[in-house]
Amino acid sequence: MDRLSAFMGLLIHRPFVWGFRDCVTVPADWVLSCTGKDPAADLRLTYDDVASCQRATRFFTDPLAVVGPRMQACGLARTDDFARGDVGLIRLAAEDGTGAHGAICLGGIHWAAKKQDRGIVVIERPEIIAGWRVPL
Repeated sequence: MDRLSAFMGLLIHRPFVWGFRDCVTVPADWVLSCTGKDPAADLRLTYDDVASCQRATRFFTDPLAVVGPRMQACGLARTDDFARGDVGLIRLAAEDGTGAHGAICLGGIHWAAKKQDRGIVVIERPEIIAGWRVPL
């Protein structure tokens, strides 16, 4: 089993927790495990629901403004040529309008995101807002 498979396997049975294990912090956890740098260090445990996440981060208003500088500070380069293990922002349809999600590229056309109602969800060909190369 490779490193990403082991990482994802641990998440499958762990519940979604705002500010700790959510769609922003899970990709950050992956970056941390690969680089030793935590792009979400200043965000962790600063919110506990969708409203407080928005107040603390403005993620749902401008996800790229929240995530981009943090990935850059960790030394990750933007990419449009996604590979297994890269992280990104994807857009998913959502009833509450919070369609942006942090996600991890599983390779090819598949991405994984931590969802509140479904644990880990694998998405085929999501709309990608932005992505960053994670050194493996």
